[in-house]
Amino acid sequence: MTKQETIDRIKKILSVEGCFWIGELEEETTGVVVGELGKFVGLAEYFTEDFCEVNIYEPSSMSSDEVDTYDAKYEDLDEDVLQEILLVVELREVENIRTEKRISD
Repeated sequence: MTKQETIDRIKKILSVEGCFWIGELEEETTGVVVGELGKFVGLAEYFTEDFCEVNIYEPSSMSSDEVDTYDAKYEDLDEDVLQEILLVVELREVENIRTEKRISD
């Protein structure tokens, strides 16, 4: 799958399933690591059709609060990061399908 195909798949799923925070998933999942710089790590934790929100953390800090936040367009992310985001988005899609099935039964 090319980078653009991955992006298109992510956006297609999100256009149907809607935006979500990583913490909304039933399965315990952490954010997708977008990058690391020194003692800081960026995690994609909120996903919309147009971008993902990346929260910057300092893992050695006693606080679990993010240090900073920015929006990243999918087109600006590396292919390996996009593949991980696609897995998270597909997990959301599967959970929604299961929920709809339970409700209809």
